Amino acid sequence: MSADFVPSGPIEEIAARLERLPTTRFTWRIVTLGSLAFVIESLSIGAMGVVLPILKGAWALSSGMIGLLAVASTIGIIVGLIPAGRLADRYGRKAVLFWGIIEYSVLTMLAALSPNYRWLLVIRFLSGLGMGAVFPMPYSIISEFVASNRRTLFNGIMDSALSAGYFLAPLFGLAILPRLAPDLSWRIFFLTSGIPLIFAFLIRRYLPESPRWLVRSGHQERAFSVMTNIEQEVSHRLGQPLPPPRPKPVLVSAAPRDYNLLSPWRRTHLRRTVVLASAAIGTFFMFYIVMTYLPLIFSRQGFVFAQSLWFTAIITAAAIPGKLLNGWLGESLGRKWMYVLFMVIAGAGALFFGIAHTASLMIFYGCVMSFFGTGTFPVLKIAYSEQYPTLIRTTGAATVETLGRLFGGVVGPYAFPALITAAGLGFSFDLVAVVAFLAVLIMLIFGQESKQQSLEALEAKLG
Repeated sequence: MSADFVPSGPIEEIAARLERLPTTRFTWRIVTLGSLAFVIESLSIGAMGVVLPILKGAWALSSGMIGLLAVASTIGIIVGLIPAGRLADRYGRKAVLFWGIIEYSVLTMLAALSPNYRWLLVIRFLSGLGMGAVFPMPYSIISEFVASNRRTLFNGIMDSALSAGYFLAPLFGLAILPRLAPDLSWRIFFLTSGIPLIFAFLIRRYLPESPRWLVRSGHQERAFSVMTNIEQEVSHRLGQPLPPPRPKPVLVSAAPRDYNLLSPWRRTHLRRTVVLASAAIGTFFMFYIVMTYLPLIFSRQGFVFAQSLWFTAIITAAAIPGKLLNGWLGESLGRKWMYVLFMVIAGAGALFFGIAHTASLMIFYGCVMSFFGTGTFPVLKIAYSEQYPTLIRTTGAATVETLGRLFGGVVGPYAFPALITAAGLGFSFDLVAVVAFLAVLIMLIFGQESKQQSLEALEAKLG
């Protein structure tokens, strides 16, 4: 037996007890709380894309200034992701999720008080730190609470909440921005986008800590206590006792004392980190272009501001059924193949969007990018929550997300306004498609499958 992997009775027991839980109101509560966190977060992120056209005129912003403002919160996310992931692996998922929501919601409201461009830039960066603390948490929580044959299904439901928030952002913009003076309208919009922070207190009250994380972190007594409370609630909802658990012998990685921020780059994890990060870059690049720049792109094509927001809302909404379908099919067809299928179609949509010259065609191909490109997140994000051991799960997921957002959400989007100005819309979206196709190729050749396997079995197999 490898010295790095050891048998463990308590870990096997907790895993078996979680895997046998049926879908009840408890499951839906976990999914709903994660979804609420994502709605609040996506409202905050989407707010910037909605107000950019107004800020561009009010503050006479150059292309470079627009690009930097568009990616400021993403830079904060990148800075905050890995440290927050490590904190969650050491101190638990729940506390990091709660305080992250509080931080970025408050700062989103404070953005309304920005006296000038520099202040808004700094506040958006700081709000991104809290967003970075939140992003990996719901995926890790879902993977650790939900049975192995339902993880992507519920992740698709939860991830669609992100798109719901992005969809609501331009609708809120339509309700607020045209009705007020430009300098006041964007301030009111930022203020209202942060109000849902009250949901953070629901998470604090109703979300239990992960028993899988507790037992792996040495809190065995607390893990069994939390697990017992969950079983009692589920049994009460069912009106009958739960079937007895059937622990399966597995080998899980030992808990070396030198787990740290660089653990995802160790030899045993290096391949999956590179492959999953490449896949994330391809998806995030398309996602950020669609979510951030479509109002500006439609405005450049001659459409009035209100039309641009409506078109963006339609395209953003297309991601919701895409994510639901992706999560549902991901259970049977697998994470790897659903990623490949969706991103190939999304890349084709980007190619045609670049040469579309009518509103109907732009909306159609924009919806293709949204449905299939943004829609592939459920299988991608559950994959990088599954493919790391419990004690570095959020560190690994945060590392992948950091690389995806750095290159796909900062480097690419920052250069995009200048690229459109210099090379035109067609070439710019050809580049989006090429990045997507390269990500597909890497996943196709080197990607590993993780469908319908317990986290403990995956830990031994992938390790």
